[in-house]
Amino acid sequence: MAKPFPLQTLIILAEERSQQAALALARFRQAWQEAEGRLQQLQGYLQEYRERLLLQAGAGFSGALWRDYHAFMHKLELAIRTQTQEVERCRQRWETGQREWQEREREVNAYQTLRQRHEASERRLEEKLDQRLQDEFARNLHARGRDAQE
Repeated sequence: MAKPFPLQTLIILAEERSQQAALALARFRQAWQEAEGRLQQLQGYLQEYRERLLLQAGAGFSGALWRDYHAFMHKLELAIRTQTQEVERCRQRWETGQREWQEREREVNAYQTLRQRHEASERRLEEKLDQRLQDEFARNLHARGRDAQE
């Protein structure tokens, strides 16, 4: 009978860590996409306010309104810079998470390779034992046949 693989517990743990890393990677990707969405939204607002400013400039407007537009667009530009930094942080977290997941997958694959080698070795041992038993049976059968002839 084949011996159980002694590192099976480690395979289970490695698979669990890989699954956890994959889930974290998915969360990082979602956060990155959401951050990019917010950035695009802010950029859209800025573009919209620039277009409004141009339209208002053609119609004429007061200095106070001009200052208000510029102050608001400046705040939008600051928000865009901050959000751009957040997008970059999210991308970096995703890249780190991807490397972590890949490392966990390599670990799982290494343990699975060891398990496959173990199973192949156990099969070879069982085949040798079966062959030995068949050879012994054949010898005994031959010996009985010879004894019966004498």
